[in-house]
Amino acid sequence: MRLGICACMVRPRQDPVGIEAVEKMAGMGYDYVELSLRDLMEMDAGAFSALARRLENSGLRAEACNNFFPSERRITGPDYDLPGLKAYTRAALARARSLGAEVVVFGSSGARNIPAGFPRDRAWEQIVEASRMIAQEALRAELTVAVEYHNRKEANVLTSMPEAEELRRQVDSPGLKLLFDYYHFAVEEESLDRIREAGPHLVHGHFADPRGRVFPTRARKELADFFAVLREIRYPGRLSVEAFTRDFGADGVKALEVLRELSAGF
Repeated sequence: MRLGICACMVRPRQDPVGIEAVEKMAGMGYDYVELSLRDLMEMDAGAFSALARRLENSGLRAEACNNFFPSERRITGPDYDLPGLKAYTRAALARARSLGAEVVVFGSSGARNIPAGFPRDRAWEQIVEASRMIAQEALRAELTVAVEYHNRKEANVLTSMPEAEELRRQVDSPGLKLLFDYYHFAVEEESLDRIREAGPHLVHGHFADPRGRVFPTRARKELADFFAVLREIRYPGRLSVEAFTRDFGADGVKALEVLRELSAGF
């Protein structure tokens, strides 16, 4: 299993993409970095080129990107704009691909959450329509998009693995697969059977110790049980630490040791 870190969770305040953290990750021994796509999209051409050069010099590729859509790119509600979403999606996926990305995470609960008073059935139709477009654009860019669900404290739609699986089923495209996030899984107290059922469609993963959404620094039994199911379904994808830390240098090194122990035999 290839192991990485979501740089947006550990970046210094003055470093919106987290390139300084990427350079530290390379020294720790991580395999890749996951970058925030909405932040990449805010860069002008010169800044993006400079980032690409610095990333290449780090020795790590941005094999994955998260934070696909900013909250103002509405995927539900009266401000839904499919042509505008398509233009943004195409440009964003092109940037991700140019940095070496193979998978882009479609979480973006701020853009997906259903506005108060808006009909839920209409919002779901919008999500499905937008996801079909996203899947088509992913295939065009030779990428895979992974649907991420969020816990009910953060989202009011796509809050479980079965709901994410239903979206994937309705879109029915090889461009759209599924992501597991252990933090959201644990908060929602979902059964490990949910991972087994989704297994054939899982292409990417996020991980954090749910007790504080921090870097995993000990291979506790519940974490080992989760990895045992990933091993059982022969999960083939990557795993990114998406967690907070007050000491990235120490926690980053320890988390890599723990995740290598948990994923031994993959």
